[in-house]
Amino acid sequence: MGRLRFLFALWMAKLSVPALKITHHDGTDFPGSLACRLCPDFLRYIGRPGTIVAVTGTNGKTTVTNTIADILEMNGKRVLSNRAGSNMWSGIATTLLLGCNLGGKLRKGYDIAVLEVDERSSPRIYPFIQPDVLVVTNLYRDSIKRNGHSEFIFGKIAQALPAKTRLLLNGDDMISGLLGEGVNPRTFYRVARTTRSTDGCPNTACDRSACPHCGHLLQFDYYHYHHIGKAHCLHCGFSLPEATFEAAEVDFDKGCFTFREPGQADLHLHSKQGNLFSVFNVTAAVGCCRMLGLAGEDIAQAVEAPPVQTGRFERRQAGKLEIVTMLSKNQNPISSTQSIAQLSHMAGEKTVVLTITDSLDKLHGHEDISWLYDTDFDALKDASVESVYIGGRRCYDLALRLILGGVPEEKLRLFTDYGELEQTLLAQAPKEGTVAIFFELYAKPIAMGIRKALLERAGEEVQA
Repeated sequence: MGRLRFLFALWMAKLSVPALKITHHDGTDFPGSLACRLCPDFLRYIGRPGTIVAVTGTNGKTTVTNTIADILEMNGKRVLSNRAGSNMWSGIATTLLLGCNLGGKLRKGYDIAVLEVDERSSPRIYPFIQPDVLVVTNLYRDSIKRNGHSEFIFGKIAQALPAKTRLLLNGDDMISGLLGEGVNPRTFYRVARTTRSTDGCPNTACDRSACPHCGHLLQFDYYHYHHIGKAHCLHCGFSLPEATFEAAEVDFDKGCFTFREPGQADLHLHSKQGNLFSVFNVTAAVGCCRMLGLAGEDIAQAVEAPPVQTGRFERRQAGKLEIVTMLSKNQNPISSTQSIAQLSHMAGEKTVVLTITDSLDKLHGHEDISWLYDTDFDALKDASVESVYIGGRRCYDLALRLILGGVPEEKLRLFTDYGELEQTLLAQAPKEGTVAIFFELYAKPIAMGIRKALLERAGEEVQA
């Protein structure tokens, strides 16, 4: 009966794929959601490649997943992956069923699956889909409504981890770095001290200050950001194990660093200019591919290939005006803090656009705004930031937070209507310098529309 139910669910889900295309619906996880509703243990039966890599964590999992898949594909592997970022159980089911035939068997040719997995979905996925390698990017505070706190999410992942899974963990994170302790085979990666590392925590939020073993205050050799850095306990001597993979000699201006591994030649790799997250993400992806047996030189050549633009961080030129668009995750104070901090590393005069509150409030909104007070907006106080355009129904909540944080009120321009924001910006934005547009996930179309309008303005001026 179980097998028949599975096949019925599979066929219905596969029929939904062309139906969605015909009706012009963009349901990236609908087929998998349908399949799992019709057959709750659908993931138990669906075919999958012989090797499975999973990537999870609060930030960076989409980038790491896509980078691993890119490296593998450039080295001749055929990869099954949920690149669109639909990372819950329904998205995983959709990815796998698209790689299978009508009998539920994996189509020939797939060598490996690289799956981005939502942290909270771990208990619904890992009992059925057991990764050979699990990469964990980091764990820290996220949406309070959904994730509670980092220890809660840690527990969700820990309870579901298969003992056979090899873990690749962030050796600079005293939260996620504890996963699998004493149970799973563990390998660590880290980033050595950089020119931007600090002796004290530079941010409002720090999710790990006490030793996880004895509760005494941790001693940090340095901080990268928030609680991410190298730490040990003076009382009991606890520290995370030494890292196998290390990013060193990070040059933020050139966007490059040295990847080191004991007994192997150094690799000189590129990352996004000025972006520490990018250094961590590339190091994690390269470390994973080394664990899968790829040669260092082959990995380095793949990393050097032009990356696919995801829209999460892009630079475009409109005449003498540079337009920077950057994802700043809604309800995620760590992501937002690090995104806003990039302003400090942009030269010249800057105009800032913030579409980081609930752009689709009726669909995805919520009443909690506490995350704004865990987010650091200090970079907006700098004299180089001439004006700050704030959009959305919660623009007044964000404006109050900025004023309380010391951002001059005269810099702020408030718009509940995004169309009005765009028109005012087009009329008032300078023709030189930088316009930095920060957007939450659902506001990406708004941010891209503003960028397009600025590019068209520059084009019209050239033609004139």
